[in-house]
Amino acid sequence: MSQTEKYYDNLKEAVEKIAGRKLYSHSDFTELSESIYQKTKTIISPTTLKRFWGYLKNESPNPQVRSLNVLAVFAGHNNWEDFCNYLDNQDDYSSEYVTRNQQHSFLMQPGETIEIRWYPNRTVRLRHEGDTDMFTVMQQENSKLEEGMTLHCEAFIKGEPLLLRNIKGGSIKEPCDYLCGKIKGIDYEIVK
Repeated sequence: MSQTEKYYDNLKEAVEKIAGRKLYSHSDFTELSESIYQKTKTIISPTTLKRFWGYLKNESPNPQVRSLNVLAVFAGHNNWEDFCNYLDNQDDYSSEYVTRNQQHSFLMQPGETIEIRWYPNRTVRLRHEGDTDMFTVMQQENSKLEEGMTLHCEAFIKGEPLLLRNIKGGSIKEPCDYLCGKIKGIDYEIVK
């Protein structure tokens, strides 16, 4: 990943933090466009935002500097250059305590369902099987995981990659592990 791509990912993360959520749907980008206008008095179309987030297939996500400037202002900086300088001057801590936005498997009830989502448009619903950390894939969209597969997962942490362990079933021959949300982490919600 190039330095520019890292800047882009950090800007997306900063904007999502201000917006209060990850962006997954057309309405998310429409609402973000409106929020940006309210805060900066500058218009960025939902289509431009979708392109930058990689939501539009077969379109280059490379934004114009004007768009980057507006997004950086929305994220609390003077402009795009100021945002990049801010990142360059940050200490890069590779570890931290996790104190929020997490769901531990052992706290889930047997039969409870959790939906996980990750970039660009992957969704999987898992049913807790009552064993401390065992789940069954109930539904999936755009994922390599298959319905009926079983797997183990100790905790779900929003914004972080998710390691699913000891996956069995489906078309795989040998048990294996699977990493979800390698680029931007995952989002999840308990489905009632």
